[in-house]
Amino acid sequence: MKREHREAEGAIGRRGAVGSTAPTCWLVSEAELRSLTASRARDLIVECFFQAQRETFVRAKQRVAARSFDEQAIRSAIVAAMRVAFREAQGDFERPTSDSLARVVDVLVRKSEAWGTPADVIDHHRVQVARLLAALGVRLTS
Repeated sequence: MKREHREAEGAIGRRGAVGSTAPTCWLVSEAELRSLTASRARDLIVECFFQAQRETFVRAKQRVAARSFDEQAIRSAIVAAMRVAFREAQGDFERPTSDSLARVVDVLVRKSEAWGTPADVIDHHRVQVARLLAALGVRLTS
């Protein structure tokens, strides 16, 4: 049975001023780093990737004076992109490992760059993910 990915919706994280010039849309908290498992880290990476893409949409929306965007549709697309990234990294979304998460993050960085995610947003989120991976004893390679 294929289960829906619900855990990311409950990801805690702290959000700062979305749409500001400072890329502070998501910060992993110290509490989240304690007793971190690979599955929980996956959920937080989903949330991080969602927040990075959300920030990108907010900035684009401001440039074209759009009124809104469907956050649930973005979240669904992000979970689908994460599943694809796991396959590309030869990992298992449902049973992530520390090493597969590091490979997935490399894929996500490349995808974000290709999608036009601003460099400052990528850099900010790369730092947050590096903190997650460090808590699992893995170093981010990209």
